[in-house]
Amino acid sequence: MTSTFGSRLLEERDRLGLTQTNICEWTDINRRTQSAYEKDQRYPDARYLMILLEHDFDVSYLLTGKRTPRYGAIDIELLCSVFTAIEAGLQSTNRALDVNSKARLFSLIYQASSETGSVDPLVVQKAIDLLA
Repeated sequence: MTSTFGSRLLEERDRLGLTQTNICEWTDINRRTQSAYEKDQRYPDARYLMILLEHDFDVSYLLTGKRTPRYGAIDIELLCSVFTAIEAGLQSTNRALDVNSKARLFSLIYQASSETGSVDPLVVQKAIDLLA
């Protein structure tokens, strides 16, 4: 199911245990406008989004549909992709790494991949070549 801005706004409001009235009080909009936002009939301005940001809404998620990783959070799908790419890279070059080197490699590739959400096999291979 594809989520929309409005459905994500409602989801975030529910996640935070808030009512439309709460948001209307902070933003000086009426409930009809808030309801229109949640039904994708209208879209808010930057001032509205800044106020939501001050009240712990994940505004990046509202806009993109992707959750912003919280400090220390791990994206399991990305971690699996990193693991798969590194194992494939090591097997293709017939190399083995000690545990400490492999851990550093995982950390490096995961950090590099977290910005885009995908693993670049060329980056993996270059990193393996540098460690070998």
